[in-house]
Amino acid sequence: MLSSCTSVSMEDNSLNNDSNLRRSMLFAFSMPAVMLGFMHAPESSVQGIYAKFGGLSLTAIAGAMLFSRLFDAITYPLIGHLSDATFRKAGTRKAWIVAGTIVTVVGLWFLYRPPPNVTITYYTIWTIVTYVGWKLTEIPYGAWALGLSSDYVQRARVQLWRSMGMMFGSLIFYVVPFLSKAFGLSETTEMTMQTLGFTAVLIAVCVPLLNLYALATVPEGGSPSTKTESSAVGDWRGTLHAVTNNRPLLHLLIAFVPVTFLNGMSAGVTYLYADSYLGLAEQLPIILLLGVPFTLLGLPFWGWVCLKYERHHVWAVSLILASIAYAGMGFAPVGSAGFPFMVTLYPITCFCQIAVGVTVPAMMGDIMDHERLCTGEDRSGIYSAILAFVAKSMTGISAAIGLAVLGWLDFNAAAHSQTATGAFAIRLVAVWLPALGMACGAPLIWRFPINRARQAEIHEAIKVREAAALK
Repeated sequence: MLSSCTSVSMEDNSLNNDSNLRRSMLFAFSMPAVMLGFMHAPESSVQGIYAKFGGLSLTAIAGAMLFSRLFDAITYPLIGHLSDATFRKAGTRKAWIVAGTIVTVVGLWFLYRPPPNVTITYYTIWTIVTYVGWKLTEIPYGAWALGLSSDYVQRARVQLWRSMGMMFGSLIFYVVPFLSKAFGLSETTEMTMQTLGFTAVLIAVCVPLLNLYALATVPEGGSPSTKTESSAVGDWRGTLHAVTNNRPLLHLLIAFVPVTFLNGMSAGVTYLYADSYLGLAEQLPIILLLGVPFTLLGLPFWGWVCLKYERHHVWAVSLILASIAYAGMGFAPVGSAGFPFMVTLYPITCFCQIAVGVTVPAMMGDIMDHERLCTGEDRSGIYSAILAFVAKSMTGISAAIGLAVLGWLDFNAAAHSQTATGAFAIRLVAVWLPALGMACGAPLIWRFPINRARQAEIHEAIKVREAAALK
């Protein structure tokens, strides 16, 4: 069953098989995730805020978003490849996270505190800077997470703590509109430019502190490669060949990409759907805030279920349930009558969709182990970059396309009522397309080839090879 991996090095690194990672270490490791969650929480609302309060057109914002993602197909694997090379030479990826922290804070400071007469050029420049900072931070951070443990259960624990951190950060952000009003910085709980400005101040203070705490407290995961400079890690052709011939990876991407793409279209217009279309501007923070505790409950629930059942099966079931909830939101009436629909169904989508935070990173770790068995190389950075590209860049691109579709179909973010075409467009992009993507992706995900038994075989084969290499 393992014979498909024919090119095997006898100099493979030892896997980190800690049977019980300390909670104190996992807590410290989750601190950067807390701030990532805090920073990413307003990401899907920024475009709508710039359109509504900055006066920028949806098509212009969509063009800026697409331009900012233009080189992602190069920068994501490049950062992953270089972070792997750094880890191989120096045994650490932490310098990348320090650089990413600095770039991120600068980018978000200007993106969230625009001048009164903001232009599309200003929005584009600081969006690009912010995205670069996020890449420099998240790719090595993801590779770091994959290397903390290769144990099936401990790997899930790492991803659970990481996801819990991100969700806690999101919870903090959704309280910001209420804090902003309480401190007299804004007159409403509606998410406005003032809300973003207050968020920028919190980011400038908290992100460096919490990131440095994790960097100083948590050790490096795994062990750097002992291969020579001519190894496949330093060879782009070898890396490309290994990735494109990794069948479990290709299977995951075939299912994951359409689900992420259509869901990303929705993420870019969720603010507009609830605010500009349904007319729930005042209630929107409440709706979003209620989604966070459901997400926090969903994380341990799905994590526990993954310990009992195959995690790809768990993910498939969660997608079907989320698809049903999304479809239901498509029938929410305009006005206050739509509030019960949104306040009931949106938290359900949050509860179901968070399963991806536990399942997919752990599945990517399993795919990485499959790669190590086949080639003897540790490409954690590359696989972290692939996951980040699909989860982040693909979402950004699809969000821009979603905004462009609304612009083409005459949806007006500043109007109090929409044309029939505009109303159809916002429902299509915001809820019906993601529902379709999840329903279609679930059967493919159900048939993912690496199950618990297969993962045990991979680990056993690596252990046997390591023992032979030491003789």
